[in-house]
Amino acid sequence: MNHTLLASLAAVTLGATALLGTAPAYASHAVEIEHEVSAVMGPEQEYQRGLTVNGVAPTLRSVTVDEETILAYCIEYWVRAAQPGHQAAVTSWDGFTGDNHFKTSPQVREAVAWILHNSYPALAIDELAARTASTSLTEAEAIAATQAAIWFYTDDFVSDGVLTVEPAPDDAASLTATAAPNVQNVFDYLTGDQNTGLTEQEVQASVTLHDASGAEVSVPGPVLEAKIDDDDHILGPVAVTSSSENVSLHLETTNPAVSPEDVTLLDAQGQIIDATEPVTVPELWVLVPADTASGGVQLAAESTEYGYTGRLIIPEPAPDRRFQTIVVADQISNIATTELALHWEKPELTEPPLEEPVEEEISDNAEERPADEEMTSAAGAVIANPTQEQQTSQAVSTTVTLESAEHTPAPNQTLADTIETEETVQAHQASTEELAETGAHQTRNILVALGTIAVGGVLIVMNRLRRRWA
Repeated sequence: MNHTLLASLAAVTLGATALLGTAPAYASHAVEIEHEVSAVMGPEQEYQRGLTVNGVAPTLRSVTVDEETILAYCIEYWVRAAQPGHQAAVTSWDGFTGDNHFKTSPQVREAVAWILHNSYPALAIDELAARTASTSLTEAEAIAATQAAIWFYTDDFVSDGVLTVEPAPDDAASLTATAAPNVQNVFDYLTGDQNTGLTEQEVQASVTLHDASGAEVSVPGPVLEAKIDDDDHILGPVAVTSSSENVSLHLETTNPAVSPEDVTLLDAQGQIIDATEPVTVPELWVLVPADTASGGVQLAAESTEYGYTGRLIIPEPAPDRRFQTIVVADQISNIATTELALHWEKPELTEPPLEEPVEEEISDNAEERPADEEMTSAAGAVIANPTQEQQTSQAVSTTVTLESAEHTPAPNQTLADTIETEETVQAHQASTEELAETGAHQTRNILVALGTIAVGGVLIVMNRLRRRWA
């Protein structure tokens, strides 16, 4: 659709007052108007005139808004039009200062909005002719039919719907053989069952972003599957409502340490949304990795409509009268924006407490025993800090030595005494072996026992030799 400012509003020139008679009386008090945007009634040479319908010749007037020229249809039949150059204001429907059906009936407002959206100049003449089965439809015929349809709703103009079509003023050639049927066809289309009405919001761009998250909202499975870490943040859903199918998104982070690339937008199916392209989803989700610094995102949405804004242009009233209101059908870009902020907090990682070293308990006996403690054997030998093994070995060795020395045969010892001595040695040997079994090193104990036996044998041999020599 052409983005140039080409709109149409309708204004009726009551220059045909001569045909209708004296102009009606007007209210003598001025009505205060809330000014939103300034406008100026355009020059007469920019007007477009329609055929005469039921004695009235409508004129499509021009209006200058923000240095751009648009066209206007009238929404008041009995009110005189303002002159070129007259100052005006652009307001919403609620700013209407008239008192006809457009003021009192929401259905009439919506029907008028639908007409503006589905007739000339919003539609090209060829498109309107195709919709209405008209033949060689002209701009003058379309203007006449459209203005008559608007007045039909606002002021009960031609309530029976039967139109009488005559040439435009000072242009007898404008009435062709197909003119009357064409005007009737377009009028019937605009006032027929197809006119289902449009609200003011529907003819203007609108978009909203709503944080629809709550305790009762569950995250879709595909969105959960997009998480890499169980602690990843899932924000949303964000409901997107727009008057247009495509919505442009813009994402910014509130923390400079967080890049927009760290934040991923997903639809309900877990598919990544490219914020650089217009989106058509009714809701979206925000995925933030768990290790992302605390912060937030600022989402902005923009909706653009290339259709009717539904705005009214209301000329400044004179001290003794007000002028007819014209309804704006603006085809330039009508943009609506909205913003929504979402926040997250990075979880704090807690480290496990350090375990304090456990001091080993030392037994009372070990603490009380001096480091240089000495142990004296039965034979008077001194052993410093003996181990258990040393204590056992030394005890065995000392005992055997003493016992062996005590039983060394005297020179006058008899054989019986010798045998007794052998038995005593064997008894000591048995005792030594038994004691050695309890030691830490059994091999050493066996060597000690063998040594004892050898000593005993030598003593016996010496005792026998001594007796022989005696």
